[in-house]
Amino acid sequence: MDRMIKKTLGSLAILLFVFSANAQKLEFDELVHDFGTIKEELGSVTHAFKVTNTGDKPLIISNVKASCGCTTPGWTKEPIKPGETGEVLATYRTSAGPFDKTLTVTATESTGPKNVVLHIKGNVIKKPEDFTVTYPQIFGDLRSKNKRDFTFPQISSQQTTASQTIEVVNAGDETVNVTFENVPEYINVNAVPASLNPLQKGQITVNVNGEKRKKFGYSKDPITVKTGKSSGIFNVTSVVAEKIEQSEKFPVIEITQSVVDLGKLSENKASGTIEIKNLGNADLLIKSFSTDNNAFSIVLKKDLKIKSGKTGTIKLSASNLQKGNNTAQIYLCTNDPLKPLLNIIAKAEVE
Repeated sequence: MDRMIKKTLGSLAILLFVFSANAQKLEFDELVHDFGTIKEELGSVTHAFKVTNTGDKPLIISNVKASCGCTTPGWTKEPIKPGETGEVLATYRTSAGPFDKTLTVTATESTGPKNVVLHIKGNVIKKPEDFTVTYPQIFGDLRSKNKRDFTFPQISSQQTTASQTIEVVNAGDETVNVTFENVPEYINVNAVPASLNPLQKGQITVNVNGEKRKKFGYSKDPITVKTGKSSGIFNVTSVVAEKIEQSEKFPVIEITQSVVDLGKLSENKASGTIEIKNLGNADLLIKSFSTDNNAFSIVLKKDLKIKSGKTGTIKLSASNLQKGNNTAQIYLCTNDPLKPLLNIIAKAEVE
């Protein structure tokens, strides 16, 4: 019995030796390739694993399967003759972070199919952000992400607007301190943080204090952003209406049209009129006007007065108009407690 067991074990050893010898027909120069640290902007990286046929018959690589879609395999399709070499290609599509991917190589030997697992690994450094794309607006060394200017809707002279914010980044090579110049007293503006290192991101925050506004109506204020030796400008547009307490007697303003169309013009100037009625029981005062388009203007005597029940006329003129459509927001400051700021749209088309 012992002799039979020994004989059987000896036969198995011989078979294993033969299988092992046959298995050596497929030899790779390496089973693991480390790309090391690579940059994401490369898009992809490729490595060629060398394979040698150490047997005495042609060797065929029938398939190579990657562990994920981020890795594209390739291989020598022709039979590899004894003593000659082929290759298995591994192309990895770069994605930020470490990776360890496999390729399973199937080759046909005289003993049948054989699988060999190859590894590729490495670490992909994230592609630097292209600030010219993600932060397109320029303020000296700063670049803005979402917008360049601030626009606030109409508020009362007793209100303060909610804050608005733009995201910025220091696109320069040096640390900068962010400061502001030409800031009206009714505008609050600050940078957080006030000092930005290269490529550091921050915010510029603005709000408008109506209580400190002396001139009512529309205003567009250019504010200078200083970043060391560089500077830039952003605009703060706001509309503030005077808060007027209502008494027993007060004026009530009414206009016949909220849109004044000066029509199609053959030249770049025109004029028209705006009729204003006072339906209240006190004198109506037109104190001032403002507009977002300086091509349109109104000539006002100081505190134009329209008595109760009467109608007044205001002359609207336009000059230096551009070809095509021209529009303007006209704001009239009044003493009507219900409409302290009357908005009229003016337009004209120059053919």
